[in-house]
Amino acid sequence: MNTTVYLIRHAEAEGNVYRRCHGQYDSLLTPRAYEQLPCLAKRFEHVALDAIYSSDLFRARTTAGAIAGAKGMRVEIRPILREIDMGDWEDLTWAELPLFWPEEYANWRSRPWDAVPPHGESVICSGERMLNGVRDLVRERDGQTIAVVTHGSAIRGALTLAHGWKAEQMGEIGWGDNTCVAKLEFDGPDKVEVIYENDASHLPAALSTFAALGWKDAKGAPTTQQVWFRRANPLDDADASEIIRYMRELHQNAYGTDSNLHPDELLERVAAMQKICPRSVTFGILPDTGDTAALVLMDTTKQDEPEVGMVGGFCIDEKYRGGGLSQQILGQAISVYRGLGKTYLCAHVAEHNERAKGFYHKFSFEQRGEHVNENGKHYRMFKRIAID
Repeated sequence: MNTTVYLIRHAEAEGNVYRRCHGQYDSLLTPRAYEQLPCLAKRFEHVALDAIYSSDLFRARTTAGAIAGAKGMRVEIRPILREIDMGDWEDLTWAELPLFWPEEYANWRSRPWDAVPPHGESVICSGERMLNGVRDLVRERDGQTIAVVTHGSAIRGALTLAHGWKAEQMGEIGWGDNTCVAKLEFDGPDKVEVIYENDASHLPAALSTFAALGWKDAKGAPTTQQVWFRRANPLDDADASEIIRYMRELHQNAYGTDSNLHPDELLERVAAMQKICPRSVTFGILPDTGDTAALVLMDTTKQDEPEVGMVGGFCIDEKYRGGGLSQQILGQAISVYRGLGKTYLCAHVAEHNERAKGFYHKFSFEQRGEHVNENGKHYRMFKRIAID
């Protein structure tokens, strides 16, 4: 008897929009993802499923839960369905890979079917692993219909193998948008036919991740500007000058004055932050020019709330605003504080700073109380960053 398998990519996740390399790194879904999920659940409303499986990563199991919840079913977890292992590249920005691993990244771009990140695995190997996991499920569920929620690279490798193609034909698969669906028919665990692939027709254009990021096509890369993050050294004159410049601009935008900004004290505080975590204060660097485009300052010296990581300041250079960098600087902040074991990211937003309010509302921060200091009243904005 034939077994039908719906192979589903998870909804939009942090790595997709923060432009970070998330393979087996566990990350959260984005606000857009939670708009995508009802569309995916609706697609399967009248599809009779005997079981729903997922990788153990949050982004996949939460996506699977949306389908299961609408049907009153439960999700069965299988770690073998995980995404590609990106090894030493996990949670790095894509923009820094060609700078520090030029040969490996060039191979990743030109020969992605056999490129292997340092201490990781290839796309084809991840696809083979995941497809073998699906074959085991087919043995368990012979003649039934199941949904399997997994990940983009693993799906791409698995579909290449399912078609019976050579590894170097992987480019013909392209990339599927978040929540895309492939339908496979198995005649026993070893014989498989791909009925369709990369189908995200259930998503309206406004909810497409590809459309939001400006992807050229399903086989290309995002056209939005990307940055990598370099440690800002307060003991270096050039870096110190840049730190002060950005923080002056931040104060002027927030308060209309920088009178309460004291450069020497600021640089001392930055040095103290860097002792706690070298990534506390970083510059967003444009890889093509080396220009500094943003400052990300995390005040790691604030430890009176052990579960909370405090934002000291986000600032994007005026000429680079509106180019998609805001989500990338947020991604850097989350990476820093998640690595330090924090549960929440918190920012104090000046009462009349409408631009900052818009930024934090855009990324689903919630107001919880107020804070008053020498610069006036601030709203305390929180975002949960811990993985459940």
